[in-house]
Amino acid sequence: MSNSTTSPPSLVSPGTLSIYLLTVLLGGMYALVSPTLSFYLAEHFGVRPLAVGGFFVAVALANIVYGQAIAQRSDRLSQRHGLIFGGMVCGGLACFGFASAEHYGWVLLTGLTLFSMSSAVLPQIFALSREYADACLPERQTALFNSTVRACIALAWVAAPPAGFFLQGWIGFQAQYFAVGVCYIAAGILAYFALPRIPKTASPAARRFALPTGDRQMLLAILAFALLFGANHAYVLGLPMLVTRELGHGAPMAGCLMGTAAALEIPIMLFTGWLATRVRLLLMIRFGCAAAVILYLGVWQANALWQMFALQLFNATFVGCMAGLGITLFQNMQPGKAGMASTLFTSTNQVGNIFGSLLIGVFADWYGYQNLYGVNMLVALVALAALTKLDRSNSRNVLSGSPPARG
Repeated sequence: MSNSTTSPPSLVSPGTLSIYLLTVLLGGMYALVSPTLSFYLAEHFGVRPLAVGGFFVAVALANIVYGQAIAQRSDRLSQRHGLIFGGMVCGGLACFGFASAEHYGWVLLTGLTLFSMSSAVLPQIFALSREYADACLPERQTALFNSTVRACIALAWVAAPPAGFFLQGWIGFQAQYFAVGVCYIAAGILAYFALPRIPKTASPAARRFALPTGDRQMLLAILAFALLFGANHAYVLGLPMLVTRELGHGAPMAGCLMGTAAALEIPIMLFTGWLATRVRLLLMIRFGCAAAVILYLGVWQANALWQMFALQLFNATFVGCMAGLGITLFQNMQPGKAGMASTLFTSTNQVGNIFGSLLIGVFADWYGYQNLYGVNMLVALVALAALTKLDRSNSRNVLSGSPPARG
């Protein structure tokens, strides 16, 4: 914690507010681009679901490679601001590349290089947030702060996906991606100067949150999260086609569904972050996984738009429990290595993206977009089984999100 004799940093201090702001901007940029890419590829270039899935598999593999390479060095740097700025610039250049693409191969090349490099920004912001929390905030606020930062991503997704689909229909693909590219670079400049700079010292708070688990426990956590992120990725990619081809509505309605879920996620994330000081992390994470099972079962059987909107409550519960608390769990497993832990968490997301892209590329191509969600339900059930195998006896206080007792 801070040793300042004046007003100590809090969840609403200038440092935390700058982190919140930049996280919202980053989430907004990504949410304006990523959900629209599958529709862009399918409608603008006329590619089949297998090619759409192949694009996201290749991009996710590149994300893992770049992310791990950067993470190995990031924890040794004095500050992360240069990496964040560089990633945002790559995101802007990627949008320019998408805007000028004349064929599928150019979009794929841009995704494999610039867009994949930009994905390294998110774990670096998560890492900077954890280091700030360990250095400046009371220990019991770490889980709540992580959940608040993750809720900023959800806040961006409230408006950005509907805006992205609206812009595509209003000004076209090219103008939309050019505009987002400019915003990416502007946000990168702001991040470089506005984010707090934290002395890179070993944090007692980080050491006290250490989670002594073996390789088997870590592998179970990675497996469960990769499966859940994969099912969620397939859900997001398939949603525009499900809404337009199966339910008979316009593509902007898919953005409205995503925005509804994101709006519901925000209070759920904040509540679970507060609850993490009183209830075990794994209990809430398992609860979120169960919500995913219900979500995919409902979408699989849905035949009306109002049912899809009602199911967003389960979608929000799933993401609210998994995303905000999952990163805290991974960071607790690797104390003092916020960059590596955050990148491992996001790499698990990328592995899930590969799996989800394969799901949509194979099952949607063979059986249609609606039946894809029956497969998603089975995947979520397997993830729930893996989560139940995690050792419940290991470091109860750490798994609950509260600091262990001191001897």
